[in-house]
Amino acid sequence: MKRVLILIAAICAAGGALWAQESGSGTDEDYVLQKARDEYNAANTNQTTITETQTTTVETQTTTTVVPATPQATTKPGTTTITIEIPWTPAPVRVSRESEHPYFPFVFSFVPGLSFPFGIYDTSFSAAPIGALTGSVNGVQGAGVFNIADGSIHGMQGAGVFNIAGQHVGGFQGAGVFNIAQSVRGAQGSGVFNIAEEVSGIQMAGVFNIADEMHGVQMAGVFNIADKADGAMIGLVNIADELDGVAIGLVNIIGNGIHDFALDYQFDSKMTYAAYRSGTPFLYAAFTAGQPSSEFLRTAEGLTAGAALGHRFKFLFLTADIELGVETPVDPASIELIYNEFANFDHADWYKLGPVVNSFRSFGSLRASFGFGNRRGFGPYLGIKADFAPTGSALVPAAMRSSFGGAEPYTVTLFDTNIDIWPKWFLGVKF
Repeated sequence: MKRVLILIAAICAAGGALWAQESGSGTDEDYVLQKARDEYNAANTNQTTITETQTTTVETQTTTTVVPATPQATTKPGTTTITIEIPWTPAPVRVSRESEHPYFPFVFSFVPGLSFPFGIYDTSFSAAPIGALTGSVNGVQGAGVFNIADGSIHGMQGAGVFNIAGQHVGGFQGAGVFNIAQSVRGAQGSGVFNIAEEVSGIQMAGVFNIADEMHGVQMAGVFNIADKADGAMIGLVNIADELDGVAIGLVNIIGNGIHDFALDYQFDSKMTYAAYRSGTPFLYAAFTAGQPSSEFLRTAEGLTAGAALGHRFKFLFLTADIELGVETPVDPASIELIYNEFANFDHADWYKLGPVVNSFRSFGSLRASFGFGNRRGFGPYLGIKADFAPTGSALVPAAMRSSFGGAEPYTVTLFDTNIDIWPKWFLGVKF
């Protein structure tokens, strides 16, 4: 808008100059100048001019000076010149903050408040039999129970129970129970849990890990949680809003990942399978339970259980799943044997577990399925499942020894071992 007004003022000035050259009247020159001033003042009627403002924060000091724009004019015989000053605000200058704590090379503490030197210091070495409270540490901080750093850690922070860093940790943070830090670039390891806003490296805990952003590896005995993860999440349960990488666990709840329930039917063997898939397109886990259709959910006869790792990718207008795993017939007698052995298990008789393990005879399974679109939500799919085992091993149940409707398997040689393969078509639906 100001540019339009300036252009109008310039046109008026030019017209006034031509008129002035013809008439030579000084009064008309004053009229043109006054007209430009009136137009400019009308555009700035609702604006508030601040002559000087000073704003001070903890880390930034800003001094802003606004010069009001005032039209000026000079005249020469036969010409009129109008000058307009445009306000300019200089960029704020950021002033670096000095450390909040003084520096001392070493700090020896018994508990916070009882230390040498007395007070809170930035240091290179901190040691305490119970607990320590320091500023930033560029080196090592160790305590029998806990460490608290009101600043950053560049090096190592280790304690028997817990560590807390108010800012960044660059190095290693290890504790018997838990670690808490604003951000970690390196590794966090604890017996129970770790919490950090951002992790670039490794986060390992006996129970759980929590991070807003994770770039690297999260490993926990129970569960991992991250808003945004880039790398690998390994635990019984992995939860992330967004994961670019791999989730390995029994349950993977990934916002942009795979969490499917499905049912499929094999035409040749008459087997019905229920499947659950969880993970990411790059690598996901699949768990299946199969049974002859005539016995499905009625008895335990012919029941099998399987686990596999899979990869999902786009192919033309289709989405393909490739899964490689193992499948084991579940015999009720074997289940009873396992229950009895473990109920009366003695560590001195560990060798007796051999027959129990051998009672489960697994065979290999390779599945390839194809569906339309991105395979999210409800939809059908078609595929081939190939069961395989060494020739003559009889690991594949007789009811599943069907090769596209025939009784003879395909045989291939792999590493000087003959492998029998029974491929079968199947049709499924995903929920």
